[in-house]
Amino acid sequence: DTLFNFMDSNRHKLRRQRLYEQLEEGEALVLFAGSAPRKSADASYPFFANRNFYYLTGILQADSVFLAVNDGGEIEETLFVHPKDPLAERWHGYRLSPEEASEHSGIKQVKDLDRFDSSLEDALNRGVVSSLWYDFDRYDSGRGDAPQNRHSEAIRSAYPFVSLRNAYPAICAARTIKDADEISHIREAMVITRDGIHAMMQAARPGLYEYQLEAVFNKVLADAGVRTPAFASIVSGGRNNFYIHYEEPMGILKDGDLILTDVGARKNEYVNDISRAFPVNGTFTTEQKEVYGIALKVNRELMELLVPGSVSFADIEAHARRRVGEVLVAAGYLGKDEDVSKYYWHNGTHHIGLDVHDVGPKAKAIEPGMVFTIDVGIYIEDRNIGFRVEDDVAITQTGYEHLSSEIAREVDEIEAVMG
Repeated sequence: DTLFNFMDSNRHKLRRQRLYEQLEEGEALVLFAGSAPRKSADASYPFFANRNFYYLTGILQADSVFLAVNDGGEIEETLFVHPKDPLAERWHGYRLSPEEASEHSGIKQVKDLDRFDSSLEDALNRGVVSSLWYDFDRYDSGRGDAPQNRHSEAIRSAYPFVSLRNAYPAICAARTIKDADEISHIREAMVITRDGIHAMMQAARPGLYEYQLEAVFNKVLADAGVRTPAFASIVSGGRNNFYIHYEEPMGILKDGDLILTDVGARKNEYVNDISRAFPVNGTFTTEQKEVYGIALKVNRELMELLVPGSVSFADIEAHARRRVGEVLVAAGYLGKDEDVSKYYWHNGTHHIGLDVHDVGPKAKAIEPGMVFTIDVGIYIEDRNIGFRVEDDVAITQTGYEHLSSEIAREVDEIEAVMG
């Protein structure tokens, strides 16, 4: 089940057809699943399929390649995968048969991977293709190991008359708007994340190592059939909360400190991203409760702004920054002439979906089908109070759905769960 999609193949087929509206006669699209990067000696990191490749094909098998050619107005699709090989599979695991790959992708023509180069070269030499679309991800810029970079450079050298175009923006624009099935998968992941966070709240106690608390979350995921979290979990306590991306949870939880968890589950390839803060000993101090209340207050205010077409991410961020500053000043934590950046360190709104920091434009007004985070973080180092309250929302036709509403976030809710 780890080699193909969890959706009806028609979903992937429909996505491809929408993209083909931009693929003119004489143009071709080339997409790569990617491969597992080398780790050390003969070991590799776990393979993780390119998200745009998966979005359009539903295939999660390493090294696979997709080719779509607009030949005279007709789109010819071909999926190239490793051939069945009992000896190779004995060592490295099961490979999809051509029939399975076709069934799960909706791509009728499936060929052995070693036929990709000759198939494309044939189309180029016959003059069928004069322009090639690749998935040029900006994060891969300058990386020689990125397959789209390596392949396009070879094409540029051998066929200098062929123009290269970038399909990445069009695919990302499509991924920004989630359909009902995608949001359903995110909801499923949220149930698992909720149970994992609540389990950590219940397990927390002074003297526990941060990684032991992380293991509690991972156990809940495993029991729900999820092998790996949405991203590298952040589970920290006390002073370690001031490292925003803290991925080495080796500290000991201390009585009187706050725990920060920034975690998510992955279900059917879709993820969520939730942050919660709770006291190691189960009871907030008066000061912790006051500062936490400020973040929660602003979090609620931001959600009330979520009317389709009315605000952009920039508007949400600006409101968050202004209101955190105003409330911190009113509570006496920040001088009226001090910059809120002293305690407010990062933005908190990003798309989620197949990636935890999912693709999609941030400048345009929010639209129905967008799914993103509402995150308010406050970090007061001299008082050892640092945390963020991060929730996920889906934009509807008239407002929003608070996807993470069942995860305890009120002070009394958290203390009751920890009780």
